[in-house]
Amino acid sequence: MNKIYLYEKAKEKGVKWLLAQNNGDGSYGPVEKGMHYFRVPWALAVSGHTAEAVANIEWIKKNMWTEDSDFNGKYPRPHGKHDGAFYIYPNAALIYGAHMLRQFDISIPGMEFLIKNYHDNENGGFYNNIDEAGPSGEKEMCNNSQGGLSALMTGNIEIAKKVALFLKNVYDAQPELPDRLYIYYSTEKGLITDFSNKESGAKKTYVIEAQEPGQMYFAPGIATAFLVRLYMVTKNKEYLELAEKYLEFSMGCTERQFEVPQVRKTGWGSALLYQVTKKEIYKEWAIRVGDYMVVSQFDGGYWEQKEPHKQLEWTLRATAESIVHLDTIIGALST
Repeated sequence: MNKIYLYEKAKEKGVKWLLAQNNGDGSYGPVEKGMHYFRVPWALAVSGHTAEAVANIEWIKKNMWTEDSDFNGKYPRPHGKHDGAFYIYPNAALIYGAHMLRQFDISIPGMEFLIKNYHDNENGGFYNNIDEAGPSGEKEMCNNSQGGLSALMTGNIEIAKKVALFLKNVYDAQPELPDRLYIYYSTEKGLITDFSNKESGAKKTYVIEAQEPGQMYFAPGIATAFLVRLYMVTKNKEYLELAEKYLEFSMGCTERQFEVPQVRKTGWGSALLYQVTKKEIYKEWAIRVGDYMVVSQFDGGYWEQKEPHKQLEWTLRATAESIVHLDTIIGALST
């Protein structure tokens, strides 16, 4: 069966399930559980459901948009240390989708809020925590890659270049490739390889063990996607070469990465690399990820994020993400 057709059918099933989660007022899923709907506008935009996507943006404007151009209004965001470290990620993804939908009244000021409060203008990159800006403040790969994508989308090219500088610094400082990839960095400490003073379980957040199962394989995947997009704008081959290095690490990880949803973003990155380079190795990887997404889709059309919990908010999050990544794979394979 034609792969594009197969992926399009999976995407359509996912969109049908996603639309069924509309609460009737433009919102999606259990909004009281936090901002797990942050990728819904993006997913609906790439699926051609403009009316539903704009209605969702209008709900967000009414209920979550604040005077300082943040998304922290009537309903809660997940709280705690983890959300503190990844606070900008849902903001940036919402900004990306809103800009695709031409909702500039939140995409532009929303990006300005992130740049003003979280961006390190001197050394590049976005801080994890608004309260820890400065030389010792930590910066993380996923936050920065999505922040960089949203900076690109909103025309902040110089900010995006500084994110790329952060990603270059992270990669150049790696001491243990190809066995592991550390993904946190600070200006003062450099690459953070010692997290013994962090909370229990921090290891899986700070480092990807290439041959261990259940790792954050998505981190180099989104870094790859951002760097390719930046290359498209600048034609600077250094960004493309760095993207290939990050994906090379992903492709060298255990085969067991195809057992878990964390592999999805590597398909996003490899699809874009194939689109730009036409190297068959990237096409093959994108297809492997696309095939995994097809077989891991449930009969109802949704994808799970945290089996066996099957919490609706995480299912919503996983399904919107899968739609977005399948859309990129479909586009790349059509070129």
